[in-house]
Amino acid sequence: MTEPVINQVAERNRFTLSIGDEVIGKALYTDADGRRTFVHTEVDPAHEGHGYASLLISTAVAETRDQNLRIVGQCPMVAHWLGKHPEYDEFVDPVGS
Repeated sequence: MTEPVINQVAERNRFTLSIGDEVIGKALYTDADGRRTFVHTEVDPAHEGHGYASLLISTAVAETRDQNLRIVGQCPMVAHWLGKHPEYDEFVDPVGS
């Protein structure tokens, strides 16, 4: 099986997860006032159960931190992931802040 590849597509405000030529997941965001708000994350149901959502979110969150942006988990999937990873707490702003 081909390894998953995650790319930031800044002009479309998203991170994508691909296997081969197929995009199987995406994390959509908006950027404003030094914050990146993750608004929607999804993985193709045919590829669920392989940890791809966690891989996508962890990469997107780490890259956001590395870009010196605050992280806002409006998307329930991202919020859940952040709740399980307190090592990012200092980089997270609450929704609506």
